[in-house]
Amino acid sequence: MRYNLKFITRIFVILVSGLFIVGCTFFDGMKSNVKENGFLYVRTGADFREVLDSLQGKLESPESFANYAETKDFPEKIKAGKFKLIQGETNKELLNRLISGTQEEVSLMIRNEPTIFHLAGSVSKKIEADSTQIVEAIISWAKEKDPNLNAETVKMYFVPNTYNYFWPTNGEKFVEKMMNEFEKVWTEERQQKAEAMNFTPLQVFTLASIVQLEASKVDEQPKVAQAYLNRLAKDMRLEADPTSIYAYKLQNGFNHTIQRVRHGHLATPSEYNTYRVKGLPPAPICLPNLTAVDAVLNPEEHSFIYFCADPDRPGYHSFTSNYEEHKRNAEKYRKWLNEKGIQ
Repeated sequence: MRYNLKFITRIFVILVSGLFIVGCTFFDGMKSNVKENGFLYVRTGADFREVLDSLQGKLESPESFANYAETKDFPEKIKAGKFKLIQGETNKELLNRLISGTQEEVSLMIRNEPTIFHLAGSVSKKIEADSTQIVEAIISWAKEKDPNLNAETVKMYFVPNTYNYFWPTNGEKFVEKMMNEFEKVWTEERQQKAEAMNFTPLQVFTLASIVQLEASKVDEQPKVAQAYLNRLAKDMRLEADPTSIYAYKLQNGFNHTIQRVRHGHLATPSEYNTYRVKGLPPAPICLPNLTAVDAVLNPEEHSFIYFCADPDRPGYHSFTSNYEEHKRNAEKYRKWLNEKGIQ
């Protein structure tokens, strides 16, 4: 009888302990714990300790989350990502999201960056890959795609727009998606138009990049594109201010802010400076929008070859085929710059 009592007591203790643990786990799971709305970033390869460190300051009781997470084997189920934190949600709700990998997309805006290095720096702020990894992935893809591609010419494949990515994206995945997006926009129709103009895709995007920086107004881009095409047809130098600025910055640093083009910019010796060389530059001087690409492929028909910024219509230009009239337009614009104190 005494043996049976000890056995029963032991069983009772085990049951009570088990119920206590289950009860604690239940209450830990149901505990409202997230302090405020926000996000948790879990990097690829992060361990449990790193996740807990990232949650510091975001939870009312990090200890209760840690205890609950361990009972659910979370340390072996960690997934990388950007996860939403919702004020007042429980440990269970948060952990379920982390374990399932239900993460938030990031909105990544590709802008008219001048180089892939600027592009990588901007993109690295939105995804896990750092700028060096992104540049390396771009260069590696370019070498595999075409031995003639380099850090400058590869820019044509990155079309500005807003794209959705998941935060734990490496350089290779970023490039892969951008190439897929390029295939969507460089349609057969656009290819046929380029061929009809005897332009390669690179030439289209290179001229589009000049149009992009010259014409801030989308509705004027086809008109500017035709003016440049007219110059090319007449074997004239393009004499595009944006190319001289790009050439100058390539040699002196992109941290220079140029509000007014001076003789020193125009005289920069470079294959990109269309004041010094005929034809198109060897590569785009920025990442052009699709509107500028389409402006090149669908230019507005006219015979103008000169144009100058019009101070009476900010953002627009005055066009002419008469050089003397162009000089008067240019003088009017210089006078306006002087009056505004733009140096």
